[in-house]
Amino acid sequence: MGAATRLPAAGGIALALASGLAGCGKIKQNDPAQTARVAAEAKRDKAACASATAYERLKDALFDAAIGRRGGDRANLDTLADYSTARMEEPLVKGRDASLDLTRCTGRFILEVPPGAERGLAGERRLQADIDYTAQAAADGSGFVYQLKGGEPIVARLAAFNLAGVAYRPPPAIDEWQGGAGAPRPTELAAAEPQPPAPAAQPPRAPPAARQSPAPPPAPQRPAAPPRESGAPQPAEPAPASSAAGPGEATVRAFYAALGAGNGGAASAHVVPEKRSSRAFSPDAISHFYGRLPGPLRVTAIAPAGPGAYRVGYRYSTGRSHCTGTAIVTLANRGGQNLIRSIRALSGC
Repeated sequence: MGAATRLPAAGGIALALASGLAGCGKIKQNDPAQTARVAAEAKRDKAACASATAYERLKDALFDAAIGRRGGDRANLDTLADYSTARMEEPLVKGRDASLDLTRCTGRFILEVPPGAERGLAGERRLQADIDYTAQAAADGSGFVYQLKGGEPIVARLAAFNLAGVAYRPPPAIDEWQGGAGAPRPTELAAAEPQPPAPAAQPPRAPPAARQSPAPPPAPQRPAAPPRESGAPQPAEPAPASSAAGPGEATVRAFYAALGAGNGGAASAHVVPEKRSSRAFSPDAISHFYGRLPGPLRVTAIAPAGPGAYRVGYRYSTGRSHCTGTAIVTLANRGGQNLIRSIRALSGC
């Protein structure tokens, strides 16, 4: 019974192990307590060797090793880690040390990088290696601590990765990128947006003699303010009403509030109808990205950026990496309602 145990589909783990032990005369088939113990061990082995959490922690270990090799330059690799996915082919349980609460595993680790990132990996979208790894329960009960061997081929490729994150990490709710070296526009960019009509041509100016008009009457004089007593508190003058605040800004604020809440349906409702089915602004895409952020999106500033446009500052975290971004949001009036026509990112996120 010392051979490696292949982890079957989740539904068959307990049955496979229980049947195997029963065939060896280890347990009685009608012993509920023993059957429950075997099922619990199978569940523990699966969590240790063949779970999504295990794969993420192994991925983190590989990226940490690559960052260490690059001498601490981690920003770009942290971004790549957040946008890459990890999985395992044929994970096996090689053995267990009960005294150390340690499970030994093996399998083929596969790292798939996001579209566009292959340009920094000589065209490869998938990095893989056969690894041996151990999972030991953490003393603080936070899960398993992993050690692995055999990941050198992946670590070496990651350490040489040299592509800026803007080339492969455009999230939903951005459909245009600021032009610049190495900053491609996302494939979901819609056709060129209609531009607002140019202002009507002004009639030719009349000659000076024809433009003479009587001088306007003098403005009425305001009464002088009474002298202020030294040291006496004065009432604050009311701030002038801001011409920028209005339904346009309210639309922008509502849209980003919905992003922060991960509510794709509410966010998409503030976008022009023809873009609500695009990958950038569809409810599902927005919910999938913004609803899973470890650090939700928060707006840091909103300011006018021209007629029907606002500059928005925001921040969020995708896990290992963090975004502090700025975008220009352009509005369009549809049936008397202000809706978002486009979002142009001025930074890499």
